[in-house]
Amino acid sequence: MAFAINTEKCLGCGACAFICLFNIPQPVDVNKTKYNIDTEKCHGCGQCENICPVNAIAPTADHKRIKKVSVITENCIGCSLCARNCPTGAPEGKIKEPFSINQSKCIQCGVCATKCKKEAIKVEY
Repeated sequence: MAFAINTEKCLGCGACAFICLFNIPQPVDVNKTKYNIDTEKCHGCGQCENICPVNAIAPTADHKRIKKVSVITENCIGCSLCARNCPTGAPEGKIKEPFSINQSKCIQCGVCATKCKKEAIKVEY
């Protein structure tokens, strides 16, 4: 699940780096004339693709865009790992009670699912 930058199209504006909540796009040189995405670290949320003014960012061949993230309440123990790691505060709830995902805050990055130790986060592609 990753995005990549076509460096031939990249203007070096840094919009991708500005919008990325995970600090993944990085300049390839000291003058910041081009940016690159480490596909091993990319969460695949697509925020960078949406903001790029020249459409230089596209999903990699194996990318599957997340459409919805939800909580499987019977698996959730209310540990709050999802909420503590979410960059937008989308998981909501009380400790020791099942959490839920506030869809108006969720950017479909999937970080909550990677942090959940009980497989209580359902990611739909």
